[in-house]
Amino acid sequence: MSKEVFDIVRSMDLKKVETQLALQCAPIITGLKISNLLIIQNENFAIVKDIFDNTKIKYLVLLITENKTTLLLYKEDKLDLFLSEKRVRKLMNRIGYSKCNLKYMLTLFQRRYECYWKKGGEFPHEMGLFLGYPIEDVFGFIKNRGKNFLYAGYWKVYDNLQDKVKLFEKYEQAKIALIQLLSHGISIKDAIGMYSDNMLRQVAV
Repeated sequence: MSKEVFDIVRSMDLKKVETQLALQCAPIITGLKISNLLIIQNENFAIVKDIFDNTKIKYLVLLITENKTTLLLYKEDKLDLFLSEKRVRKLMNRIGYSKCNLKYMLTLFQRRYECYWKKGGEFPHEMGLFLGYPIEDVFGFIKNRGKNFLYAGYWKVYDNLQDKVKLFEKYEQAKIALIQLLSHGISIKDAIGMYSDNMLRQVAV
């Protein structure tokens, strides 16, 4: 991140929902990724709901604690397609997902995620798949129990390091692009619409 962009971030209200969306969710907003986690203060949920209603980005409430809400943001058609891939489907079936139905899988994942955080249940390794991580890296994470990774960026990398580093760089460029848009007075909701219409796709690629 350049000094210019760093200075822009420093001047922004980091507690503002739009700022948090730019910092946490640029890859999905700019169309580079099929899903993202978003963690917000509970009182900001209504703002997030308003931002994503009537867009191509859906949201699922994974967890509500005393102060914070954790959401899974996702592109429904693309996530469904990814989870239907043969290798992904095989792993999902192995860890207890008996149906190849997105609604069913999201509901079960939400239950497992909540159980893990509230009751200390087993870590839901399928989270990496719901976040669109490459299957080889999810396999590597499970096999190595999160250790022995080649690189830690947006996730822990176990294979194709060079390609993943380039991808992470694109994610960072997407974050910079959104921050710059916000600094010029463009709202996140408008940015979502523009990227959905491919008007700004070249900025993040």
